[in-house]
Amino acid sequence: MIIITIGFVAGEREVRQCKACRMEKCLKIGMQVSNVQSKRDKHDNEKIIRRIVEESEKSLVPACYSKVNTIPAELQCSSNFEYNNMRLKSLHRNFTEMLHLRKRAFPRRKTQRTLHHAEALTIFRKDVKLAADWINSTFPELSQLDASQLKLLFRNFYLKWTVFEPAYLAVLLGKPNTYHLPTGDVVDEVGIYYTRHLGTPPSYSLDEVSRIFSPYWTDFRNTLVDPVIDAKLSIHEFLLLCSICLFDVGLDGQSDECILFCQKARQELFRELNEICKHVCDKSENYCFRFAQDMMLLPSIQRGIDVFEEELQLGGLYKLISTSTDDWYAMVDGPNFEKEQGTRN
Repeated sequence: MIIITIGFVAGEREVRQCKACRMEKCLKIGMQVSNVQSKRDKHDNEKIIRRIVEESEKSLVPACYSKVNTIPAELQCSSNFEYNNMRLKSLHRNFTEMLHLRKRAFPRRKTQRTLHHAEALTIFRKDVKLAADWINSTFPELSQLDASQLKLLFRNFYLKWTVFEPAYLAVLLGKPNTYHLPTGDVVDEVGIYYTRHLGTPPSYSLDEVSRIFSPYWTDFRNTLVDPVIDAKLSIHEFLLLCSICLFDVGLDGQSDECILFCQKARQELFRELNEICKHVCDKSENYCFRFAQDMMLLPSIQRGIDVFEEELQLGGLYKLISTSTDDWYAMVDGPNFEKEQGTRN
């Protein structure tokens, strides 16, 4: 809201902001809420702060993230925290944009569905392009790397993303035994997941399929979901850990130049994650322990991938799914990274 007043002395027009606009601007540039005067206009200020938070939450998208407040307001209102200079700011902004794009790509249905394997794979084939755009927008310096190294990093990242995001959503939504997809649909019935997509009747009963694959689902929960529950991750810790997964080192075929590039990026992300832990910890909690607990999720994510790959291979062995680990990797063959060719897969 802009208020226009007339200067009686010089006759010039003066433009000034109303109280609500001034308050909103101050909060956005880092003013601490605790410094707001407590006696004058107390109720108005509280309404303004509440409106800003509500609008920030409404800017989120959809479906599975509808219960998540991704705006780290306590960071933006801290005078001694350089949120505006952090990678987290663009990481969060571009992630929110990806959620909006998901909303258009996957229109939300009135009812949640239980999906089978072919349906889930179709969703991921579409979502992988959105994830690649999110990564490209957040880390433009990736263009310095050779195209083959970019593919290597993204392949490694996206497989981790497909196990880490569902685990995080399962915790957020209070359904730890359910695998959540970007559409808001779920995978929670072993028999349905492995048999409904088949064109011919399966050679195994639903009970037999359940006995074969249920141990892998239980192992996935124990390996990854339970550690995420224990960590009580905030959305910004989650995003930074995802970024650290992108810049992994020690990959087969990774060049020395790429390793140095990733090590530098990881150091920056480690510093930001450490700073985040300081600000999200309770007063009784040591932020060093929280940082260490967050870091322990990285090997848990890798173990989650191991479970996922074994399950895929077993599904192929019993001819219940038509894909294999190699086919899954082929789906994430560096979409949007080969910009020099001007193509989009």
